[in-house]
Amino acid sequence: MSKRRRPEPKLTGRDPNEAHEKKLLDFIRSKQGTGATMYELKADKTIPPTMFTRLVNSLKKKNLIKDIPTMTNKGHKHFLAVEFEPDKELTGGEWYTDGTLDVSKIEDLKAKCVMILERHRHRVVTLDVMCTYFVKEEKLSEEQTKEILKNLVLDNLIIEVKSTGMNEFASTRIGEVCYRLAGKKSGNGEARGGAFASIPCGACPHIGLCSPGGAISPTTCVYFQKWLDF
Repeated sequence: MSKRRRPEPKLTGRDPNEAHEKKLLDFIRSKQGTGATMYELKADKTIPPTMFTRLVNSLKKKNLIKDIPTMTNKGHKHFLAVEFEPDKELTGGEWYTDGTLDVSKIEDLKAKCVMILERHRHRVVTLDVMCTYFVKEEKLSEEQTKEILKNLVLDNLIIEVKSTGMNEFASTRIGEVCYRLAGKKSGNGEARGGAFASIPCGACPHIGLCSPGGAISPTTCVYFQKWLDF
Protein backbone atom coordinates (compact mmCIF):
# COMPACT_ATOMS: atom_id res chain seq x y z
CA MET A 1 0.00 0.00 0.00
CA SER A 2 1.39 3.37 -1.01
CA LYS A 3 0.56 6.31 1.20
CA ARG A 4 0.94 9.92 0.24
CA ARG A 5 1.12 12.94 2.51
CA ARG A 6 -2.26 13.65 4.06
CA PRO A 7 -3.77 16.94 2.89
CA GLU A 8 -4.55 19.65 5.38
CA PRO A 9 -7.94 19.00 7.02
CA LYS A 10 -10.67 21.18 5.58
CA LEU A 11 -13.62 20.13 7.71
CA THR A 12 -14.36 21.87 11.00
CA GLY A 13 -17.47 19.91 11.90
CA ARG A 14 -19.10 23.09 13.21
CA ASP A 15 -22.34 22.74 11.26
CA PRO A 16 -24.45 19.57 10.83
CA ASN A 17 -23.46 18.98 7.21
CA GLU A 18 -19.74 19.28 7.91
CA ALA A 19 -20.14 17.06 10.96
CA HIS A 20 -21.66 14.36 8.75
CA GLU A 21 -18.93 14.84 6.14
CA LYS A 22 -16.22 14.56 8.76
CA LYS A 23 -17.77 11.37 10.09
CA LEU A 24 -17.84 9.82 6.62
CA LEU A 25 -14.29 10.99 5.87
CA ASP A 26 -12.96 9.49 9.11
CA PHE A 27 -14.63 6.18 8.29
CA ILE A 28 -13.28 6.15 4.73
CA ARG A 29 -9.77 6.97 5.99
CA SER A 30 -9.99 4.08 8.45
CA LYS A 31 -10.51 1.70 5.51
CA GLN A 32 -7.20 2.86 3.94
CA GLY A 33 -6.46 1.11 0.60
CA THR A 34 -9.62 -0.97 0.53
CA GLY A 35 -11.90 2.06 0.69
CA ALA A 36 -15.57 1.97 1.61
CA THR A 37 -18.61 1.21 -0.51
CA MET A 38 -21.76 3.29 -0.47
CA TYR A 39 -23.47 0.34 1.23
CA GLU A 40 -20.92 0.49 4.06
CA LEU A 41 -21.32 4.25 4.38
CA LYS A 42 -25.10 3.97 4.61
CA ALA A 43 -24.73 1.59 7.55
CA ASP A 44 -24.31 4.74 9.66
CA LYS A 45 -27.88 5.30 10.84
CA THR A 46 -27.08 8.67 12.44
CA ILE A 47 -26.98 10.25 8.96
CA PRO A 48 -30.26 10.71 7.01
CA PRO A 49 -30.31 8.22 4.07
CA THR A 50 -31.09 10.98 1.57
CA MET A 51 -27.87 12.87 2.41
CA PHE A 52 -25.21 10.27 1.51
CA THR A 53 -24.90 11.02 -2.19
CA ARG A 54 -24.68 14.77 -1.55
CA LEU A 55 -22.13 14.29 1.23
CA VAL A 56 -19.94 12.01 -0.89
CA ASN A 57 -20.04 14.42 -3.83
CA SER A 58 -19.09 17.28 -1.51
CA LEU A 59 -16.06 15.33 -0.20
CA LYS A 60 -15.00 14.60 -3.79
CA LYS A 61 -15.28 18.27 -4.78
CA LYS A 62 -13.11 19.20 -1.81
CA ASN A 63 -10.53 16.67 -3.09
CA LEU A 64 -10.69 14.70 0.15
CA ILE A 65 -11.86 11.40 -1.35
CA LYS A 66 -11.85 9.66 -4.73
CA ASP A 67 -13.85 6.79 -6.17
CA ILE A 68 -12.25 3.67 -7.64
CA PRO A 69 -14.18 1.19 -9.81
CA THR A 70 -13.42 -2.41 -8.88
CA MET A 71 -11.91 -4.84 -11.37
CA THR A 72 -14.58 -7.51 -10.83
CA ASN A 73 -17.55 -5.15 -10.97
CA LYS A 74 -17.01 -1.98 -12.99
CA GLY A 75 -20.23 -0.43 -11.73
CA HIS A 76 -19.30 -0.99 -8.09
CA LYS A 77 -17.23 1.85 -6.62
CA HIS A 78 -15.07 2.10 -3.53
CA PHE A 79 -14.42 5.48 -1.97
CA LEU A 80 -10.85 6.12 -0.76
CA ALA A 81 -9.24 9.04 1.01
CA VAL A 82 -6.97 10.77 -1.52
CA GLU A 83 -3.82 10.00 0.46
CA PHE A 84 -4.21 6.24 -0.11
CA GLU A 85 -3.62 4.15 -3.23
CA PRO A 86 -6.11 1.34 -3.93
CA ASP A 87 -5.17 -2.20 -2.91
CA LYS A 88 -4.52 -4.64 -5.74
CA GLU A 89 -7.72 -6.51 -4.80
CA LEU A 90 -9.58 -3.53 -6.25
CA THR A 91 -7.47 -2.88 -9.34
CA GLY A 92 -6.52 -6.48 -10.15
CA GLY A 93 -2.84 -5.97 -9.38
CA GLU A 94 0.13 -5.40 -11.65
CA TRP A 95 -1.08 -7.77 -14.35
CA TYR A 96 -4.09 -5.61 -15.20
CA THR A 97 -4.13 -2.57 -17.47
CA ASP A 98 -7.25 -0.40 -17.28
CA GLY A 99 -9.07 -3.29 -15.63
CA THR A 100 -8.12 -5.82 -18.32
CA LEU A 101 -5.75 -8.75 -17.81
CA ASP A 102 -2.60 -8.16 -19.90
CA VAL A 103 -2.41 -11.67 -21.38
CA SER A 104 0.13 -10.67 -24.05
CA LYS A 105 2.59 -9.38 -21.46
CA ILE A 106 2.22 -12.50 -19.30
CA GLU A 107 2.79 -14.86 -22.25
CA ASP A 108 5.84 -12.85 -23.34
CA LEU A 109 7.37 -13.10 -19.88
CA LYS A 110 6.65 -16.83 -19.72
CA ALA A 111 8.41 -17.31 -23.06
CA LYS A 112 11.47 -15.38 -21.85
CA CYS A 113 11.56 -17.49 -18.71
CA VAL A 114 11.58 -20.70 -20.76
CA MET A 115 14.36 -19.28 -22.97
CA ILE A 116 16.53 -18.63 -19.90
CA LEU A 117 16.05 -22.19 -18.69
CA GLU A 118 16.74 -23.48 -22.20
CA ARG A 119 20.12 -21.71 -22.18
CA HIS A 120 20.89 -23.47 -18.90
CA ARG A 121 19.47 -26.84 -19.94
CA HIS A 122 22.35 -28.78 -18.39
CA ARG A 123 21.92 -27.34 -14.93
CA VAL A 124 19.24 -25.94 -12.70
CA VAL A 125 18.59 -22.24 -12.27
CA THR A 126 17.92 -20.88 -8.80
CA LEU A 127 14.98 -18.72 -7.86
CA ASP A 128 17.38 -15.92 -6.90
CA VAL A 129 18.91 -15.93 -10.40
CA MET A 130 15.50 -15.82 -12.06
CA CYS A 131 14.37 -12.98 -9.79
CA THR A 132 17.58 -11.02 -10.42
CA TYR A 133 17.04 -11.18 -14.17
CA PHE A 134 13.37 -10.25 -14.18
CA VAL A 135 13.67 -7.55 -11.53
CA LYS A 136 16.58 -5.90 -13.39
CA GLU A 137 15.68 -6.50 -17.05
CA GLU A 138 11.88 -6.61 -16.99
CA LYS A 139 11.31 -4.30 -14.00
CA LEU A 140 9.15 -6.90 -12.26
CA SER A 141 8.84 -7.32 -8.52
CA GLU A 142 10.08 -10.51 -6.90
CA GLU A 143 6.46 -11.50 -6.26
CA GLN A 144 5.59 -11.03 -9.95
CA THR A 145 8.54 -13.19 -10.97
CA LYS A 146 7.36 -15.95 -8.63
CA GLU A 147 3.87 -15.71 -10.14
CA ILE A 148 5.28 -16.20 -13.67
CA LEU A 149 7.29 -19.22 -12.52
CA LYS A 150 4.31 -20.68 -10.67
CA ASN A 151 2.22 -20.27 -13.81
CA LEU A 152 4.79 -22.20 -15.85
CA VAL A 153 4.89 -24.96 -13.23
CA LEU A 154 1.10 -25.28 -13.42
CA ASP A 155 1.42 -25.44 -17.22
CA ASN A 156 3.87 -28.36 -16.76
CA LEU A 157 6.50 -26.47 -18.76
CA ILE A 158 9.02 -26.20 -15.91
CA ILE A 159 9.70 -28.07 -12.68
CA GLU A 160 10.36 -26.57 -9.27
CA VAL A 161 12.73 -28.57 -7.07
CA LYS A 162 14.91 -28.06 -4.03
CA SER A 163 18.66 -28.48 -4.16
CA THR A 164 20.30 -31.59 -2.72
CA GLY A 165 23.75 -29.99 -2.87
CA MET A 166 25.01 -32.83 -5.06
CA ASN A 167 25.71 -33.38 -8.79
CA GLU A 168 23.96 -30.65 -10.81
CA PHE A 169 23.01 -28.95 -7.52
CA ALA A 170 26.65 -28.73 -6.41
CA SER A 171 26.80 -24.94 -6.87
CA THR A 172 23.59 -24.31 -4.92
CA ARG A 173 22.71 -24.37 -1.24
CA ILE A 174 20.91 -27.44 0.06
CA GLY A 175 17.22 -26.71 0.16
CA GLU A 176 17.45 -23.77 -2.25
CA VAL A 177 14.53 -23.49 -4.69
CA CYS A 178 15.57 -24.21 -8.29
CA TYR A 179 13.91 -24.54 -11.68
CA ARG A 180 14.50 -26.48 -14.88
CA LEU A 181 12.52 -27.38 -17.99
CA ALA A 182 10.00 -30.17 -17.53
CA GLY A 183 11.38 -31.99 -20.60
CA LYS A 184 15.12 -31.71 -21.15
CA LYS A 185 16.14 -31.85 -24.84
CA SER A 186 18.61 -34.47 -25.86
CA GLY A 187 21.19 -34.07 -28.62
CA ASN A 188 18.72 -34.87 -31.38
CA GLY A 189 16.28 -32.28 -30.15
CA GLU A 190 13.74 -34.77 -28.78
CA ALA A 191 12.32 -34.12 -25.35
CA ARG A 192 13.12 -36.85 -22.91
CA GLY A 193 11.48 -37.45 -19.59
CA GLY A 194 13.35 -38.54 -16.52
CA ALA A 195 13.15 -39.60 -12.93
CA PHE A 196 14.09 -36.03 -11.96
CA ALA A 197 10.43 -35.04 -11.86
CA SER A 198 9.90 -37.47 -8.99
CA ILE A 199 13.03 -36.61 -6.99
CA PRO A 200 12.10 -37.06 -3.33
CA CYS A 201 14.07 -34.04 -2.11
CA GLY A 202 11.53 -31.61 -3.55
CA ALA A 203 8.85 -32.87 -1.19
CA CYS A 204 11.07 -33.73 1.79
CA PRO A 205 10.13 -31.75 4.93
CA HIS A 206 13.70 -32.17 6.27
CA ILE A 207 15.53 -30.81 3.20
CA GLY A 208 16.71 -27.76 5.15
CA LEU A 209 18.51 -30.05 7.65
CA CYS A 210 20.04 -32.30 5.00
CA SER A 211 23.79 -32.01 4.37
CA PRO A 212 26.62 -34.35 3.36
CA GLY A 213 27.95 -36.07 6.48
CA GLY A 214 25.08 -34.83 8.64
CA ALA A 215 22.49 -36.79 10.61
CA ILE A 216 20.24 -36.35 7.58
CA SER A 217 22.32 -36.81 4.43
CA PRO A 218 21.79 -37.67 0.73
CA THR A 219 24.30 -40.51 1.14
CA THR A 220 22.23 -42.21 3.86
CA CYS A 221 18.77 -41.35 2.54
CA VAL A 222 16.90 -44.48 1.51
CA TYR A 223 14.49 -42.56 -0.71
CA PHE A 224 17.28 -40.69 -2.49
CA GLN A 225 19.13 -43.94 -3.16
CA LYS A 226 15.99 -45.49 -4.64
CA TRP A 227 15.67 -42.47 -6.92
CA LEU A 228 19.30 -42.85 -8.07
CA ASP A 229 18.65 -46.53 -8.82
CA PHE A 230 15.52 -45.66 -10.85
